[in-house]
Amino acid sequence: LPRLKPQEKIFDTERSWSMYRDANDFWIRLAPQQQAEPLLIARFNPRLRGATIFSEPPPAGGKRKIALSHPVCLPLDQLLLMHFLARRRGVLAHAAGIVKGGRAMIFPGSSGAGKSTFSQLLAEARVGKLLSDERMIVREIEGVMQAFGTPWAGTAGIARNGQAPLAGIYFLKHGAGNQIKKLAAADALDKFLPLISIPWYDPDTMSRIITFAKHLVAKVPVYEMGFKPDRSAVDFFWQFQKSAS
Repeated sequence: LPRLKPQEKIFDTERSWSMYRDANDFWIRLAPQQQAEPLLIARFNPRLRGATIFSEPPPAGGKRKIALSHPVCLPLDQLLLMHFLARRRGVLAHAAGIVKGGRAMIFPGSSGAGKSTFSQLLAEARVGKLLSDERMIVREIEGVMQAFGTPWAGTAGIARNGQAPLAGIYFLKHGAGNQIKKLAAADALDKFLPLISIPWYDPDTMSRIITFAKHLVAKVPVYEMGFKPDRSAVDFFWQFQKSAS
């Protein structure tokens, strides 16, 4: 394991990982539960064409409480992906997603907003192909916004490798009834920024992600959707989709 210089630290969660920066590269130090020795250290350059991961076997006698089962583990995988997407016109969003009729819809929301609940309702209704109930990727490829599933499932356990052109963004919230309202791009951006992975410690990467997010919500229709946690929400949503298309 390389030794990182304290003066090069640019961010620290004080719980599991910290970020360092030298003249050429970023360094991630993963040490869950504030372990004295990290499980791993990863080095990558800003363009992220590759990464080097340093690790040591656990000490004899089982002194380490947490063992490393796979080098590309949480949160390293999402941190690397966040930087990777920033320079490839993409974002990682806290959102559920579904594909129906060759078009994707995503449902951003914080924990408790209803992503897993609405995903489960969609799954029970057997309409469309669910991609995720927790994390979605959106990238612009050849001028088309594409939505991708990810390996990270939420409480509904939905994670599928699939993609489709993005037709709409629906911010979820629990409600006494089912309703959908269109959002202006500025309001949509305010809601979207807290729900996407942004490295606030790195101004250049941060700026790239925010610029892309602003472009995304201006290009794709964005709505706020309040829903009741029953089948009526699914019927209401698909009826709205038919009229919107």
